Amino acid sequence: MKRLLWLLLALAPPGAGHAEGIAFSTFTLDNGLRVILSRDASVPVTAVSMIFNVGGRNEVRGRSGFAHLFEHLMFEGSKNVPKGGFDRILESYGGDNNASTHEDFTLYYEVVPSNALPIALWLDADRVGALSVTKDAVDTQIQVVKEEKRMRVDNEPYGPLLDDVISSHVFVNWQNAHPVIGSFEDLDAAGLGDVKKFFADYYAPSNAILAIVGDFEPEEARRWVADLFGAIPNRGTVPQVDTTEPENHGAGALIVVPDKHAKLPALAAVWKNLPARGSDDFFALTLLGSALTQGKSSRLYQSLVKTSQAAVSVEGGGLGFPVSDAAEYKAPGSFGLFVIHKSSRATSELQGLLSAELAKVAAGGLEEAELARVKTKFRSDWLMAEQTRLGRAERLLIAALLDASPAAADRLSRYLAVTSSDIRRVAARYLKPGEAFYFQAVPAGEAP
Repeated sequence: MKRLLWLLLALAPPGAGHAEGIAFSTFTLDNGLRVILSRDASVPVTAVSMIFNVGGRNEVRGRSGFAHLFEHLMFEGSKNVPKGGFDRILESYGGDNNASTHEDFTLYYEVVPSNALPIALWLDADRVGALSVTKDAVDTQIQVVKEEKRMRVDNEPYGPLLDDVISSHVFVNWQNAHPVIGSFEDLDAAGLGDVKKFFADYYAPSNAILAIVGDFEPEEARRWVADLFGAIPNRGTVPQVDTTEPENHGAGALIVVPDKHAKLPALAAVWKNLPARGSDDFFALTLLGSALTQGKSSRLYQSLVKTSQAAVSVEGGGLGFPVSDAAEYKAPGSFGLFVIHKSSRATSELQGLLSAELAKVAAGGLEEAELARVKTKFRSDWLMAEQTRLGRAERLLIAALLDASPAAADRLSRYLAVTSSDIRRVAARYLKPGEAFYFQAVPAGEAP
């Protein structure tokens, strides 16, 4: 490993804040990199996470899958770290790492013993500033992505339906309609120049936010970040994309999808045109999703699985369905309900059961005891997500990117303030049965 070159740059004035159970401070480098620090010295472990404002929606037609491809390429080596060296170096210090690609962002992380924090920061800065985007690396990782798609989508029960079919029918704008993992044809057609341009366009300091959460000295961490990331030049204006989406079209028709890997039929009901992130309706609809699908005491599990015994499982309810959960939902998104049901029960019956349950909620909201139970579970899940340093880092980063401030992570109170009348209002407004898109997965050999 090359000797580190420590370059001191002036920092923008630091700020301070507090999210739900998370104290933090912020500062910005001259090249535009935003940084969030949250100290917790209770255990000598530190999480380092970077979020880049680039995801599937930033791709152009004919070049899908680039955002996800870079999730892999960022571990392929740099001018200073050989192929495979990122993992070897980090693991030699007892660290762990991974990444994920979403519609609106790409997230990377390392969790390390605190004495390895400078190494983790150096590795991140090195690949942002000196990533090796070579033909060999691109060709290798395209094959890795293809195999991932075969395993996670093509050969998984209901995989094509959830990954591709739903979005391609619900959304009109291609930016929103194509799958993040991309297509084989687009990946094969990718030229090295196209891939390098994508990196230059989106992997710039001004298009990223860095979070450090754990056991460290804040002033020392500020100095390390400035020394390591400050010399990376900003690369100019990031390309903007239009993600606007028209009103519902063609809703109500049943789209049948043969599925050779499914053992049981399934029904998906999906709605678009959701409330703006951070609005009162956003919090109410998110909580309604939990009430409908989360756990064996949920509305739809009790109605469809226990009472009618027509279904075997109920999932969904997230405002980013099937893209992501509510925490990761920006816009546009969709609200979906996914029901795996018995072969002996007709899809039309399941549609009727869903519609009847939604009509009850739209007319009467939730009983106070039911709403209290949903809030208790929601609060528990929320706080449990903050128990790890990585969980706190990711919550702060997503809030900083999607809500313009890490302080927006402090929104548990907004969910807990939702009333039964709020639930009734959003059910009636956003989940009208006649405005849903319906999809039926049919196992091989079964008639639709």
